[in-house]
Amino acid sequence: FCEQRQIEILELRGYGLDGFVWQTSEDSMVKVFRHENDFQRELEAYRRLESHQVDQLQGFFVPLLLHYDENLFVLELSYVRPPYILDFAAATLDQVPPGFDPEDPTWIAEKQRVFGVHWAEVARLLDALRHLGIYYPDVHAENIRIGP
Repeated sequence: FCEQRQIEILELRGYGLDGFVWQTSEDSMVKVFRHENDFQRELEAYRRLESHQVDQLQGFFVPLLLHYDENLFVLELSYVRPPYILDFAAATLDQVPPGFDPEDPTWIAEKQRVFGVHWAEVARLLDALRHLGIYYPDVHAENIRIGP
């Protein structure tokens, strides 16, 4: 993928259940997925965001989809700095993910604890995503960053 795009990998920026993320020489990030279904969910979410010309939502930067390879399960995304939202691999379009209830008081209380005084900002971000038909269950401080 990188050879075809004529970009160079600079450093590993993260890894997890979904796959690996590397920073490139083009001020972009390359995300390689372990599983096709995670890749497809994230690609669909970025396509939805792109169709609405979203690069920022409620004051949070959203990476732009630059390139992808459906055979290799690879996305190239623009690099964003905080405040941002990342990682749409668990997101679903137009329906709540199975087992996720964004109105569950226990879930809300946990997220209020995690985000503290910034919870209202995060809640507005999640509402704006739902308005676009994107349900985002993977709400934690690594994926939704308020400051540096």
